Order: sequence, then structure tokens, then C-alpha cells
Amino acid sequence: MLLPEKPGKNIELTTKLQELNFPTAETYLLTDHCDGLGTTQLIHNLRPQHIIFVHGSPSYITDLTNLEELRNRYQLHSPSNGTLVELPIGETFIAPTLPEINYEGELTELETEVIISLPQSITDDSRWPFFAETGIVEVRWQGEELILRALSQRELLQQTSDRFISADLDCCGNCLHYRGQRCSNPTSALYGFKVTSDGYCPMFESLHFPPEQEIETAPND
Repeated sequence: MLLPEKPGKNIELTTKLQELNFPTAETYLLTDHCDGLGTTQLIHNLRPQHIIFVHGSPSYITDLTNLEELRNRYQLHSPSNGTLVELPIGETFIAPTLPEINYEGELTELETEVIISLPQSITDDSRWPFFAETGIVEVRWQGEELILRALSQRELLQQTSDRFISADLDCCGNCLHYRGQRCSNPTSALYGFKVTSDGYCPMFESLHFPPEQEIETAPND
């Protein structure tokens, strides 16, 4: 039996378990301000067959129910109020079919720039005003996919200081995995955390090629 753990409060398990005839019990902790990574990690720790999302922003719930790592392992539900949800328990897992929220756009390649056009319907999402706040985006490759991310006003103000960091310093501001003021290197202890541009970790990888590599790749005279 799993019981919620509340910081600062002791949970009386003995009497409760004796009444319900449960031989063992464990507690779980989910903070009030849990992010997506914390939520998915808790789900992986518990390994349930069914998950019902009943609280939170509809946009964020949709993001969670469309995560491949959750869809491929669990049966996900995000019902509206008053909707009956059946939770059959069995050994065979059948991945549910969930609606994909994708937008089809067009790409135009010009001599000096590339233009990506998206349909007007994308602005109907409640997250659009935050995405389009500054009108500036950051684009990077992730494998064969191109990831597009909006930059907030706060990020723009903070990134101006990164330009004055010397390229010779082995710091986060010059690291290949420094993305949006966060570490994107899964092998680093700082992975997923917000880091300062002058920070450092042993998994540092420079954005700049060393001089000897530039010489080796230079064409022969």
C-alpha cells in the first residue's frame, strides 16, 4: 500500500494497516511544485498499469499524455468531469490511441535565410502568448530533428553577459551542452539544472575547435 508522505508530519501506519490487512506499506513524496521530470520519474518508480490525470493545465496534461516514454509503458487517461473511466487490470498491455497535436508547416529556403511558416491555428493554444513574447527563437539540432524554442525577455537580458566570457575559459557559457541557461548533457551531474555561464563541471565539452584540430582539417596547399 502506498501512502502520501507529507514533510513535517508523521504518518501513523500501524493501526491503519491492521484495519485494512495490508502486510507492507511504503510512502511516496510528490512536491506541490513538481515539474514534468519529477512527475514522470515518480510514475516510473511506481510502475502502475493506469494513470489518470485530473488536475492541472489542460495544455500541460496533454503534453504528459503524449510523452512516448509514458504512452509506451502505461495506459493514460485524462477524462473530463463526469466521465466514467474503466481500469481493467491484466498482464497484457495495450497502448491506447491518443490524438496527436501536430502542426504542418512549410519551409522556404532563400539565398540568405530560411523561413518556416506555421498555420494560424497554432496561436489558439494557451501557451502561444508566452512563446511569442519576444519574437526571438533558438534553434538547434537534436539528432535528425530540428528543435525550436522561444527565448523569454529574462533570458535575453541574462544572455547578454555571456558574450563577454573569454573563449579560452572551460566554463558552461562555452560548453557545447549549454542550452537556454541549462545543462543538456545527460552524462553530467548538472543535467537538466539551471547553471550560470561561468560555472564548470568535469563533463565540459568546448564549443570551439582546438587549434590542432583546425590544422588537421585544413585543406592541403
